[in-house]
Amino acid sequence: MRLRGAAFSVFLALLAQEGAAQPQTLLWVWDRPQLFSTLPDGTGVAYLHATVLLSGERSRTTWRQWPLRIAPGATVMPVIHVTLDNLAPSPLDDAQQQAIAAAVEHAAKQGNRSGWVQLDFEARHSQREAYVALLRRLQPLREGGTRISATALASWCMGDPWLPEGLLDEIVPMYFRMGAEAARIRQRLGATGAATVPACRSAAGLMLGEDWPALRDVKRRYVFHAGSWKKEDFEKLQTGNRETYK
Repeated sequence: MRLRGAAFSVFLALLAQEGAAQPQTLLWVWDRPQLFSTLPDGTGVAYLHATVLLSGERSRTTWRQWPLRIAPGATVMPVIHVTLDNLAPSPLDDAQQQAIAAAVEHAAKQGNRSGWVQLDFEARHSQREAYVALLRRLQPLREGGTRISATALASWCMGDPWLPEGLLDEIVPMYFRMGAEAARIRQRLGATGAATVPACRSAAGLMLGEDWPALRDVKRRYVFHAGSWKKEDFEKLQTGNRETYK
């Protein structure tokens, strides 16, 4: 999954520049071949730019391998995914924070024209203090004009709020694959139409094929696909209802 130098430049040349309007929907695209010759109006792409693996006190960054071709005019946002080795818990120490911050900076400078970078990191409870320290490392990027989006477990935005205010431009609660808490969170969202934490209300992470909660005030939604996106999937973005997929 290494992509360097000229190869990375060729890849970036395939990415479209940001359109004039901010999209309402961004399609999450992981590391697989994908062609978007056309996209629905108001739709952009949030693509995997790099993965940082944390294992014990080590870190390893791998870059996108597969090409991504996107129709001109679409917004393109790079995503830095942090993955954890379950067999070797990580302290998220200074060196590991620096590795993640370096990947985010690389994405901000070379991976997009949107002005945004998204951090996808399901930090463990023991890593929360270090995660906040990582976000503080990213503040110079924000001061330079880069806006930082971060995914969050739905529970962080409902009954377990811990992310500090002011360090992120967008928080994206992931309302899918919520495990044992799914019923409780869906019941709460059904009653209120919004996350408990105000900072989590402007965006939502959803999955194609799962029922989508009815949410108020969501300005941007990110949609995950377990496979590759196809044209016939685009009409399903309008409903978010599982019945559509049968």
